[in-house]
Amino acid sequence: MPHERSVEELAEYAGAALRGRDRGVARGITVRRVTEFHRDVRPGDLFVGLKGRRHHGATRAREAVAAGAVAVLTDPAGAAMLPDAPAVPVLVVDDPRAVLGPIASLLNGHPSHHLPVYGVTGTNGKTTTAFILEAALRRLDLRPGLLSTPETVIGTQREPSGMTTPTAPHVQDVLARMLAAGNAAAVMEVSSHALDQGRVNGIRFDTVAFTNLTHEHLDYHGDMESYFQAKARLFTPRFASRAVIVVDDAAGRRLDRLARRRGLATVTLSTRADVAATWHVHGATGQDEFTLRGARGDLALRSPLPGEHNRVNTALAALMLLGSGHAAQDVVRALAGPVGVPGRMDRVELGPQWPTVLVDFAHTPDATAKSVSALQARTRGRLVVTASSGGDRDTSKRELTGRAVVEAGADVVVVTDDNPRSEDPAAIRAAVMRGVQAAVWARRAAGLPEPRVVETPTRRDAIRTALQLAGPDGTVALYGKGHERWMEIGPPGTRVPFVDRDEVRAAAARLEDAAAASSSSEDPEHTDAARRAERAGWRRGRVAP
Repeated sequence: MPHERSVEELAEYAGAALRGRDRGVARGITVRRVTEFHRDVRPGDLFVGLKGRRHHGATRAREAVAAGAVAVLTDPAGAAMLPDAPAVPVLVVDDPRAVLGPIASLLNGHPSHHLPVYGVTGTNGKTTTAFILEAALRRLDLRPGLLSTPETVIGTQREPSGMTTPTAPHVQDVLARMLAAGNAAAVMEVSSHALDQGRVNGIRFDTVAFTNLTHEHLDYHGDMESYFQAKARLFTPRFASRAVIVVDDAAGRRLDRLARRRGLATVTLSTRADVAATWHVHGATGQDEFTLRGARGDLALRSPLPGEHNRVNTALAALMLLGSGHAAQDVVRALAGPVGVPGRMDRVELGPQWPTVLVDFAHTPDATAKSVSALQARTRGRLVVTASSGGDRDTSKRELTGRAVVEAGADVVVVTDDNPRSEDPAAIRAAVMRGVQAAVWARRAAGLPEPRVVETPTRRDAIRTALQLAGPDGTVALYGKGHERWMEIGPPGTRVPFVDRDEVRAAAARLEDAAAASSSSEDPEHTDAARRAERAGWRRGRVAP
């Protein structure tokens, strides 16, 4: 339930100045909620006018007041845009984004003070780690809530999410609803955008975790240093009681030093014997079973998803639980069961005559390379992967993504589309293809096996081609879209329904129908083996040399 506060109380709490003529107006006015969207305003709300990239939210204050806002919070520039005699009091603070989260927390009764909140950040692995941790907490009878890229869980209800980390008022509202619904813990992904925009301000985390920092989001942050600094904001005693940091890369080691200097209690995790860490992952390459070894002893664990990177995600979840006081034997038991992560190594069952098909959200060079390496070690036949990159996003990673799938050992690379948005899809594919070809030429010069390369103009065709080229003993990995239920193509905001899992089943059905029609018109001496070869694509597909 909302915790009403007077405008004067909120002004004092936020360190905001009430304009002189508004002090009298503010007396006796109470606020129930806070929002930054004028279309979301309800009677009794505090409307926050934020400076955007193109417009200032204060220009919408008149509409917010008409909808029932009882006060406006903005910065000095926004206050200057408001009428001389507004109908409601105006609170002015230098950085409204910084105080939006704390105000929302106050109006919701500070929900993060009443249930342990676990936050996971990093370029890759956030979603998988969050789902592994959520499943473990559920087995520990803590009935956790979840805020993640694909799903939000409140009570026991699961529903699709709109974004990785929502706006500050929405986050606080969800945490309050979790508490009211009986959730005894909450797990959430924390994006760099959210940290940069103050969306998690006002949350008190029990434990935060860092997975890695690789090439991503430079269209927003500009450079890797700014990207690192955004992530590092989470690792302070102001936000968290403790942290678990993977120190396999230089960014993790730097973050550990920084967090310690800030006074945050940290434990570290590494897969590398040459890197000092509190805990190490030990296990044979290609195996899901591993040992988590540290000063407190060994934990025998098993990753619920394939790949060495998922062993790290599982180990992160284990250490977050240990840090919260759960006994080692309980942690091992809680992590022992299966975990389904939407769009992450997500298997599409087609039957024994078809290849293994996996839908995976990997869309960075590092994530795709790790996934390809993991699958190559587990594939008997051909490993066929898609290579793609989204439009209107970081252009510098397109060639790198193309190179990554080749260098990691894919047997066939299908270059295709992935949310081209307002850009020309052919231009995006050409950039990815430059990276693919550069890696192919490098392998050729080194005398290494070269993959076959296919370019298809649509993702639907790419899925069909991948199924044709893999064969029944092969593996198909569709990268880039994962759990998404749409294709973003055309002007900003334009979406058309497109689900990789559904497209796989539809493509398989079409190939089955085509094979059946072909066999009915063929000589009876054609064998099942011949038809399987036809279906596997040995006579089909435009394959580049």
